[in-house]
Amino acid sequence: MSRRTIVIGDLHGCYDEAVELLGKVGATSSDRIIFAGDLVDRGPKRRECVELAMRHEAILGNHEEKHLQQRHRADERLHPDHLETRRVLQPGHYDWMARLPRYLRLPEHNAIVVHAGMLPDIPVEKQDPYHLLHAQCIRPPASKSYWPSKAPHGWTFWTHHWKGPERVIFGHTVFDAPLVTEHAVGIDTGCVYGRSLTAVVLPTWELVSVPARSTYRGGKDVARIPVHGDVSVFS
Repeated sequence: MSRRTIVIGDLHGCYDEAVELLGKVGATSSDRIIFAGDLVDRGPKRRECVELAMRHEAILGNHEEKHLQQRHRADERLHPDHLETRRVLQPGHYDWMARLPRYLRLPEHNAIVVHAGMLPDIPVEKQDPYHLLHAQCIRPPASKSYWPSKAPHGWTFWTHHWKGPERVIFGHTVFDAPLVTEHAVGIDTGCVYGRSLTAVVLPTWELVSVPARSTYRGGKDVARIPVHGDVSVFS
């Protein structure tokens, strides 16, 4: 049996669900396990999620990026949720986050793992780091990106524009169901909002999910903003 690669969507502190998902896919020591960023904030077990990822592989998410940017900011200047994360992390966790790559190539699967997205016709090595961690609705050749709920007319989700050659696995945008297209697979299904935690298993591209055990963070209803086919994003 060939070695599998298991890519898991945004944890946001949902450690128990991550452990359950790894059990559901039957993860073993021979599998390569990659977390697609945003391990921290919002959910209940942030440190545990970081330490789980430290035992495997991960890429940088925009929430890790934010914590690195604010690493030396005074407590009173932090958002309360970010302060809660700071209080459970140690310097070694920050040092590890600072070494995280912004993407991982999986050439054996003709795939790339990024946190958020990519602009078309640009190799991942030449992508703006901002887009790798934040891209959503775009209008090439413009470099700006908008949240789907705030995108002007004519701006569409980046997966409409990306035509490969690699298939991109990504998180960041919270979907009501995994987004699966010829050239992209979105696996953030909003566990921290009471939805589910999703993994994609290579080489079969099987999608496996477990339900959230609780709604840890409110305020995310499904907005019927179709971003690609029938898949909608949360507002």
